[in-house]
Amino acid sequence: MSVAFVATGRPLGIGAGRVALWRALRSGPTSSSGGTALPNAISDLSGWWDASDLSSGLGLTGTPNSGWNSPVGSLQDKSGHGTALTPYSFGTLPGLPMATPRLSGLLGGLGRIAGGTGTLAPALDADLGFQVANVPFQANTAWTRYLVWSRPNWRQNSGRDSNAIALLTSGSTRLLQADSASGTNRLLLFPGTSAQTVLTTTLTRRHTHSIILRHRPGIGVDVWLDGTLAANSIANPLSAGPAVPMVLLHDTTLLGGAQCWLHEAATWERALTDAEAATLLQCAARWVRGPRRGISVLINGQSNAMNYALNDGAAQLLAQGIAWHLGALAYNSVAILKSGSATAYTIIVGHGIYTTGVYDASFVSNPNDGANPSTWQLGADGLATQAVVNALTEADRQDICALVWPWSEVDSLRDYSEKATFQAAAQRFVSLERSMLGRSAASLPLIWWNAIPYGGTGGMQMHREVVAAMAADPMQNVIIGNPQTSDSNPRDGHDASHRDAPDNRRFAQLAAPVAARAILASSGGDSLTTIPGGLPTSGGPRISHVYRQSSTTLVLTVQHDAGNDLVVPSQAASGIGFSVMDGGSTANPGTVVQAIACVRIDATHLAITLAQALRNPSALCSLYYPYGNVTIGRGNAVTDNFASVVPPDGWDIVGDLGTGWQWNYPLAATTAPIALSDISG
Repeated sequence: MSVAFVATGRPLGIGAGRVALWRALRSGPTSSSGGTALPNAISDLSGWWDASDLSSGLGLTGTPNSGWNSPVGSLQDKSGHGTALTPYSFGTLPGLPMATPRLSGLLGGLGRIAGGTGTLAPALDADLGFQVANVPFQANTAWTRYLVWSRPNWRQNSGRDSNAIALLTSGSTRLLQADSASGTNRLLLFPGTSAQTVLTTTLTRRHTHSIILRHRPGIGVDVWLDGTLAANSIANPLSAGPAVPMVLLHDTTLLGGAQCWLHEAATWERALTDAEAATLLQCAARWVRGPRRGISVLINGQSNAMNYALNDGAAQLLAQGIAWHLGALAYNSVAILKSGSATAYTIIVGHGIYTTGVYDASFVSNPNDGANPSTWQLGADGLATQAVVNALTEADRQDICALVWPWSEVDSLRDYSEKATFQAAAQRFVSLERSMLGRSAASLPLIWWNAIPYGGTGGMQMHREVVAAMAADPMQNVIIGNPQTSDSNPRDGHDASHRDAPDNRRFAQLAAPVAARAILASSGGDSLTTIPGGLPTSGGPRISHVYRQSSTTLVLTVQHDAGNDLVVPSQAASGIGFSVMDGGSTANPGTVVQAIACVRIDATHLAITLAQALRNPSALCSLYYPYGNVTIGRGNAVTDNFASVVPPDGWDIVGDLGTGWQWNYPLAATTAPIALSDISG
């Protein structure tokens, strides 16, 4: 992907958060050539196991898998010879591998996420591999073997994480081995033998690769790594003997799993010709190969950020959703809560961006001498965030692709008159935070949610307006990840200062496509470099015009994002959240008139009925949705119908990640009052 620029580091915008592209130019992993050749195009195929889709996976009972994230007891042999590929483990597996989507572009693979304390996601099972019975590798026979795999992280939870991983084993003899964290990024053929050959020294922590091994008796083994001949005529050290199992992604010892995804394997009991090897190289080009990316988000905030990132799993859901949209192999968040006297953290309860007079705060330090906030320096909280960043490895710092602020509560207690100071302080802190990572605004977006329903009326309005103003400035690269957060419940039904766990997780899932688009436009994707139309761009529908049909009736025009109709559920029908300020302004409020009814007129219009007649001319009346700290409540906002819209082909997140990702998008909060019009729109 190449981007047209209008200034150094500033991409040319074409509206709706999109940037202008002038031609396709992929950077990063090798992309698919677009060829349609498959291994069965080459004669004498003796075995072919393909995990790219659901066509050959069988469950425990032998029935075909009907959907992604289903357990796979075996992969059918697509060569027609009936030799199944089955899971392998040294011990007893706690679970079967799962059919997992979108691991290399739109293609899937097999593996099992096992998790573990202190691990990076995904942490794959340390004792899972795969095997095929009776596959010879001896020096006295001709053969060709083909394998495609992905590694999402260094080895974890194995008790020997720094040890090299086995990718291909004949019985218990390693044939192909990759260095792990303590190595020198080598891929070795016949490791530990006199024939040991270094195929590459540029293997990355995260990668997808294909390999072809062709053996000709008396000549040796030729190796193609991805699309390149990496070695030829390497003497085969395996003596003659009976065929033993071919083991993939395991070294056949305790916890010897390679912790890689299996994509595809194939075998021929002869040496392919050079022309056939060239055809097989074309087959491998359907996989996105080369170095791969991990998605990581850095979380700042207060107690709601603590719940979001550390208690409710929302930050991990957000990272997973972003990774799904970008085709990334790994997804993580960096979020550390202030505990005791700790001096390295990113989240601290009750602290806003700067001192408020209500709570102490020092992400940036206000010297209280009238200095412009653009000159303020990091305070203790900002220095603690810097300490966290400095403690990351360089590779983990490079994974951070967005700053995320589920953050508003103490800052919403401010007076409306603080708006200019608050905006300047927010801009200062995000600038300093990007500097910690050595990144520019253009390369590292800030994903900020709109204010939750907590705080003073003026502070809430101030916060919404500041977030919107920063999002409207292309130089700031700020994205409103959740344009509506008032459609949520108090935590556990009674704690109004904190959002409920289901809402935090829903906020993360709704924000994922919006954040992914921002990251794609800023620092790029991974195996997917475009997100198609038909998926959310701005995070839901928005009110674009308000027509005063009468003194008690308003007609709202709604601009859709990815939905195409309006839904008025539950208390939304009673007009909850809609109000009109009859004269006055946000800084000097007039009478606030609540709505008592909301009705869908058609796919883009709503009719709102007010509790009393407006007295002022339309130009002096303004609609809010909601006003101040009004809580709409979960399930009570007007929404679009996105959950029922057919997604673009290959982009069904519900089918890939589960029904928990199926949501309509709420009508966005007004980030500034919308003046009423006497002209219908």
